[in-house]
Amino acid sequence: MSNKTKKSLKNKKKLFIPIKKINKDTIIPEPSKPGDAGADARIISFKKILTEENKRELQDIKADSYILKPLERIGCPLGFATAIPEGYYFKVVPRSGLALWEGISIVNSPGTIDSGYRNEWMAIVVNLSNKEIILKKGDRICQIILCKMHEYEFIDTESLKESERGLKGFGSTGKK
Repeated sequence: MSNKTKKSLKNKKKLFIPIKKINKDTIIPEPSKPGDAGADARIISFKKILTEENKRELQDIKADSYILKPLERIGCPLGFATAIPEGYYFKVVPRSGLALWEGISIVNSPGTIDSGYRNEWMAIVVNLSNKEIILKKGDRICQIILCKMHEYEFIDTESLKESERGLKGFGSTGKK
């Protein structure tokens, strides 16, 4: 990388995101390495999903770890809230190593945190493996990625511009 490129990268303006710790043990997310797109967020507690006859709630689990069974999901509060500037939002996405090696993912991936949201962030974690996984407070569980929002509007139309793919559906481009 040339000195000119390095200098222009250093002079780029940073966007500062106000973040409020909800818990004294919260670790503010940060990228693992310089230049990473995602900042690693950590589990601060666990919330079990309870569903009974038209009743849905999250129950706090008072434990330092949780055994997540195959195909089970759990809420993992991240211990912070933010004030994201208008025109931006965050994606909450799985960590690739956990997905590949452990089968751990984020259910609603990517989760979306809008600029108006001020409550505590939470990752909805699922075990897609066939074995139990132990989650611990302090584990890096997901990445958060800042994204620029684009304003758009749908326009009702009777026809669409042709494309090479056209009306061909899922899998129409083949495997190789």
